[in-house]
Amino acid sequence: MPTNNTTGNTEVDNVRVRMYCHGFGDCFLLTYCNDNTPAYRMLIDCGMLTGKPDLMKEAIMNIKKDCNDHLDLVVQTHEHKDHVSGFNIKDSGKLLWDTIQVDNVWLAWTENIGPAGDGLANQLKEKQNKKTKALANAIGLYKKATNSQEHRTMLMNEYRGGEYLAAQDRYTGALEQLLTFYDIEIDKEFQPVNGDERQALNSDNKRLTIGEAMNYFIGRKGNNTLIPEKRPGVNFWNPGEIAGENETGLKGINFYFLGPPKDYNKLRVMEDNAHVEMYITDMGLSENFYLALDTDENDGQKLSPFHSRYILKTENKLSALKFKEEDEDHVWNLYHSKDNGWRTIEIDWLHNTGALALHLDSYTNNTSLAFAIEFEKSGKVLLFPADAQIGNWLSWTETATDDKELKLKWPVNKNGIKEIVTVEQLLNRTVFYKVGHHGSDNATAKKHGLELMTSEDLVAMIPVDEEVAKKQGKKGWKMPAEDLYKRLQEKTKGRIIRLDKGNILDHPEELFQAANPTKKQIDIFKGQITTSETQIEYDTDKKRPLYYEYRIDG
Repeated sequence: MPTNNTTGNTEVDNVRVRMYCHGFGDCFLLTYCNDNTPAYRMLIDCGMLTGKPDLMKEAIMNIKKDCNDHLDLVVQTHEHKDHVSGFNIKDSGKLLWDTIQVDNVWLAWTENIGPAGDGLANQLKEKQNKKTKALANAIGLYKKATNSQEHRTMLMNEYRGGEYLAAQDRYTGALEQLLTFYDIEIDKEFQPVNGDERQALNSDNKRLTIGEAMNYFIGRKGNNTLIPEKRPGVNFWNPGEIAGENETGLKGINFYFLGPPKDYNKLRVMEDNAHVEMYITDMGLSENFYLALDTDENDGQKLSPFHSRYILKTENKLSALKFKEEDEDHVWNLYHSKDNGWRTIEIDWLHNTGALALHLDSYTNNTSLAFAIEFEKSGKVLLFPADAQIGNWLSWTETATDDKELKLKWPVNKNGIKEIVTVEQLLNRTVFYKVGHHGSDNATAKKHGLELMTSEDLVAMIPVDEEVAKKQGKKGWKMPAEDLYKRLQEKTKGRIIRLDKGNILDHPEELFQAANPTKKQIDIFKGQITTSETQIEYDTDKKRPLYYEYRIDG
C-alpha cells in the first residue's frame, strides 16, 4: 500500500513515546529521532471519554506547537469516543485539526467502507449500524417505560417497589454511560452513518459526532477544495501486511500489522470461557435479542421480543376481542387487570439491553488496528494493540492447519538476508507495551500475549484514570484489573507509567511484592522518563503533568 513519503529516508536511533494525561482516553505522540533530532512524528489516537474538553484542546495545542503544525502520520485505531473524539475539537468555531498538516493516515481494513471499499467491511458496518440503532431503540423504550407515571406509581405501591425503581434508574444510567463511547443520545433520533456518508448529522453543526471524528481525515482526503499538500494519504491495513522504509521513509523501522482479523467469527470472540487467555472473566454476553429490535420501519410492527407468527393478525382481532368480552377470566382480562400490574412483562425482555451494549462495545474494540513497531538492528519491538479483545489477539498466533503453518507471518529482507517473522518472535522481543483498553481484564491475552513478552527490558504504559473508572457503570469499572496489573508488575519489574500516577515506582503503595526491581533497573528506567513541566487541573484542586514521555533507544 503506497503512502506519502516525506522524511527523506532517515536513519532512526531512538523513539520517544509521549502519553497525554488530559483525561480518560488514548493520545500517544511518537517522535522518531536521529541523534536526538526529531525526524518523524506519529500520533496514535486522540480522544477522551470523560473530562474537561479544554484539557483535550490543551493536549492538541501542545502537539501542534511541538510538531510545528505538522505530523507525518496519524493512526486512528477504532471508532470509540475515548480514541477519536479529539479530532472534532473546536477553537473559536473552527476545528483545531484544520490547522495541522497531516501527511498520512492509517486505519484498519474495517474502516474501508463505501462502493469502492472492502466487501466484508461494508457488511460488518451495516450490521454494526443496525445493532447500534437497535440498542438506542431498546434503551429508549426501557427509559420511556420505567419513567412513565403509571409504572412508577404501580411500583411504589408494591412491597420494596422503591428499591426496584431505584435499581431500574441505575441500570438506565449505566447504559447511557456506556453509550457515550458511541456518542449516542437516546432522547434524539438516532441516525447511523452508512457507507460513504461523511457529512455532519447535525445541521446546526453544534455537536459533531464520533462517526465524523473517525472519518475526518477520509473527508479531508476527498476534499477537492484543499490544495494537494493538505490532503493526506489514507491507508487501510490488513493483518499480515508490513510498512517499512518505502512507506514511511524511516530506515530500519518496520510496522507489522496484526489485527483486526479478517474473520467475522474471530471478531465476535470477546471472552474466554476456558479461563486460558484472560486474567479474569465472569461475564457471558449475547447479541441475539437485538434481532427483536431490528424491525423494518415500514412494516408498522412494534418492537417485540416475539416472532411475527405469534403476533395477533388483523383478521383475528375481532374474534379475539369478542371472546375476551364474553369471558372475564380470559387471559387478556387477567393480564390487563390493575390488580395484576406487577405481573406484566412489557419491559422485562429489555433487561438484555445491557448484554447487547457490552457486546457492541467489545465488538468495536475487537476491530482495533493492532500493530508492532520494530527497530530492525536491535530487534526491539513496541506493541500497540489499541483496545483489541481476545478474538483479535488469538488471531495473531493461530495456525492455518493444526499445529502446522502459521496464518500470520511476514517474509522480510533484513540486510540482504531473507527471514520469516512471526508474532511470537515480535512478542518475545517486545520492550514497550501500550496496555490495551486502559488495563481492563479482557484486552490483554495471557498465553498468547503477555506471557510471550519475555524481554528483560519490558516496560508498559497504561492510559488509565482509576478514579474516573470507578465512577462508571453501576458498580464502577475495575481498571486496571488486579490480576493483570499484578502480572504486568512481575513482567516489567514495576516499570509501568500510568496516566493518572506516572511512574508507579514512585508510589510504593501501588507495588506488589513480585515487582522487585533492582536499583540499576530503577535508575535506567527513571533516566528514560521525561515529565511535562506543564501541570493541568484535571479535577477540582487536583493537578498532574500534561504528559509523560518514555525514550526507547534502538
